[in-house]
Amino acid sequence: MKNLIFFCSFILLFSCGNKNGGFYSTLNDSKSSAIKVQLENYLSKNYEPMSSFYHESLMLFVSGSNDTLNYSDVFEGIELHHTLFSNIDIPMQDGDIHVETSNYGKEVWSKAYFTWNAKGRFTKQAVSNTVHIAYRWAGNKVVEEHHYGDRTAFENEIRVYSKTNNK
Repeated sequence: MKNLIFFCSFILLFSCGNKNGGFYSTLNDSKSSAIKVQLENYLSKNYEPMSSFYHESLMLFVSGSNDTLNYSDVFEGIELHHTLFSNIDIPMQDGDIHVETSNYGKEVWSKAYFTWNAKGRFTKQAVSNTVHIAYRWAGNKVVEEHHYGDRTAFENEIRVYSKTNNK
């Protein structure tokens, strides 16, 4: 009887395994690696390879904002980051950044967790901000991106930048 229960439990365990329809996550996969490359391109303002990362119908959401941004807004936003901040850095060592890709049946999402560091060009303040970005994939392109992090330093820098440039 014990053997029968063990055998049935064993069969049940493996019959409930992933058949590419359930949830599973991976690290160091091609999508997670592409995100790390994308972040390195962001740091160096290397726009050409960045453009192939996104689908033209991209929707981008930033915490604290009610706006939905699109493909063309991405590069304007990156340029604004580099206008407002110097010494932008994202430590890319494995202990400093975590990127994973999860399959939720029909949807594939990647998530990146890291610390974004910079110095405000106008406030002269050092910034260290913990960031989480979620990316939804359609094939090999990102179609949806959500940014989560404290926007205080960014908003302060915009405020001082605006005052400086409106004189």
